[in-house]
Amino acid sequence: MKSYVERIREARTELSPSFEKLADFLLDSYAHAALLTATEIGHSLDIDTATVVRFAQFLGYKGYPELQREIRNKLRKELLEQEYTEPDSSAEAVEVALKELAHGIDLTRRSFSVEHAEALISALDEAQRVILLAEGLALAPAQNLAAWLEAAGYNIHLAGGSISDLARALTGARRGDMVVVIEVDDQNPHLYGAIAEAKAAGISTGALVSAPSSPAASHADYVLAAYRTPLAGAGQILVEALIFAFMRMLTYARPGRFENNSTRIAQLKKKLLNTNGQE
Repeated sequence: MKSYVERIREARTELSPSFEKLADFLLDSYAHAALLTATEIGHSLDIDTATVVRFAQFLGYKGYPELQREIRNKLRKELLEQEYTEPDSSAEAVEVALKELAHGIDLTRRSFSVEHAEALISALDEAQRVILLAEGLALAPAQNLAAWLEAAGYNIHLAGGSISDLARALTGARRGDMVVVIEVDDQNPHLYGAIAEAKAAGISTGALVSAPSSPAASHADYVLAAYRTPLAGAGQILVEALIFAFMRMLTYARPGRFENNSTRIAQLKKKLLNTNGQE
């Protein structure tokens, strides 16, 4: 059975403004949603209680209580958010920042979907070429991901961060390719538009994002999302952690890819050295 997260992503393009506001709340603040009634959620989001009930039914549940039970089950597997305390000194600011970052990484770990990651790996295996798209703060994580995937022998094309670069990459994409978006800042509409265009063209799509409610994630076939945190600058680190975990999983799931590619690189290096008359 599909989770409420998957149902929301699939229905994203059909949502009204009120439903979209509610969807973001359930994705990003599910720890709160698990403890609130439909009336309390409606009051918190300034929408009618009936809208909350209709949204649950729109997703395929009998009513909000059934949806809330699923959210509570998800929460039982994870830790609740830590309370933020304003630091009193620079030293304490460091301590608070690192604790919050560790908490974000821990929640990313707890919410990491092995099933979704396995599906993404299978999709990468089937792709003739993997096109990575990123902008701004996501460029560094994208470069890291590109290096890992190239080491595993995948055919990788990393598009630059400009609109022209994204357009050129999409223009060259063909069926059999896979387009993967790496997103840190969900205020970048270009990535959202790019992955929507790719999917509309029948191209397989994936997204590694800093928040479950990321606009790019709503169009991707395969999604891995970090835990959304309000801590400035933490999104990039959490996406890096997400990529690191995913690549460690890939290393164990497809060890032959890395070994075979390393052997080919060593053989080619030796051939090039011999060509130049070097030992």
